[in-house]
Amino acid sequence: MHHKFYLSLLLAVTVLLSSCTVDDSAPSIDYSIKSDSYFKILSQYDNGWIKEAKYVDPDDLPLNEVTYHENGFIESAKVYHFNNRALYMEVRRDEQNMPLWSKYYTPEGDVWFETKYLNGKVSEKIVYSEQGTAVHTYSNGEVTSIEFTNLNGIDKSLTTYDLETDTKTVEITKNTEIILEQEFTGMDDFGAGILTNNHAPKANPFHEPENSYIPIGTSFFHNPIWKYKADPINEMMPYRKYADTFNPNSKFADQHAVNFEVYQNIIEQYPFTEDQVLIMSYNEKEGRAGLTQVSRDEKLAVDAERLENPELFSLKYGDQYIDKIHYGKNLVIIGALRNMPTNELAIRIINQIANNRMNDILNGSNLVSENEMEILNKVWFEVKLFSTFKNQRNGIVLENTEDYQAALEEFTAAESVIIQFEYAKYEHLVQ
Repeated sequence: MHHKFYLSLLLAVTVLLSSCTVDDSAPSIDYSIKSDSYFKILSQYDNGWIKEAKYVDPDDLPLNEVTYHENGFIESAKVYHFNNRALYMEVRRDEQNMPLWSKYYTPEGDVWFETKYLNGKVSEKIVYSEQGTAVHTYSNGEVTSIEFTNLNGIDKSLTTYDLETDTKTVEITKNTEIILEQEFTGMDDFGAGILTNNHAPKANPFHEPENSYIPIGTSFFHNPIWKYKADPINEMMPYRKYADTFNPNSKFADQHAVNFEVYQNIIEQYPFTEDQVLIMSYNEKEGRAGLTQVSRDEKLAVDAERLENPELFSLKYGDQYIDKIHYGKNLVIIGALRNMPTNELAIRIINQIANNRMNDILNGSNLVSENEMEILNKVWFEVKLFSTFKNQRNGIVLENTEDYQAALEEFTAAESVIIQFEYAKYEHLVQ
């Protein structure tokens, strides 16, 4: 299949970008960090690195606010909407770059989604909406239950995942009475419903739905390229793709952070970009399976139940169902810079060295000289690999080619996984 060809390229990424050395003999180059009209430095460490800073627009309204630990990792960050400048994302991390908590806000300023972490792994996510509240509980970073409570505080749905037996149980409660129970082999499957506002899995309205599998066997990757934000939404397939979803006019497609762990990890580690980031990606699509063999009579029956009592149907089955499941692998490598100098020539020099350094790590080449490494060490630079596999979701720091080869070999040796659940609306079931 095509992916064998692309994997060979990944093992020796071609150097397409500049490999010339930097002439730092000019004594006039200023590598210091200073405030300007839009980037305000509020405090600095003794070595000149940033402690607190913020980006503002021409009206002095905040775009980003950041506090760094002394070692360059994010301590706290606030990200604001492009349109109304309202706060919409906030993160806290420790000195080892482990997450502590994060919050995402509505345009009105209310919390709509928050995450709590324990020892660097997700322990709980809470999603709020006008319909109610969903509490997502995790053990060792894996979801074990999702409980949705209706706004009335009485009606509930509880989905539990038994990771040892690979089973899923759904329990629906109406007026304190259990009205529906289902147990499935495997996790989420074809026809399983979900309440999209709260990302809460629901029961399955279909009777023994069947599916058909189509092998695809395609792969795609691109070499490191410069981007203005570390948003991998175009590099990785969102884990749950709802019908009619769109990326908001904001910095990140943060709705995917609720159930797409690797996406959340990336945007919370790099919520703030002083200049640009290098991003390389690899996407392998092994195959796709789709829901089939649902008779028209069954579709009509499901639709009739929905129309008869929409509120009860939503409690039991949500508003969308799994129509397709995609299998494959996703990988993203990010090269990020912090504590960048203010001088434009100095920025260009450091960007060029960082570009070559990332290629050295990926290729085993030797493009960066000792003198250039001294220049690069004036700033914070990190190359990190993320993938859809559990032990790579939080990222693997790549210090050298050996680190890259080890992480890549683990990635290529692993079996394909579910990389996307694709949903359809119940209202379109009968057409």
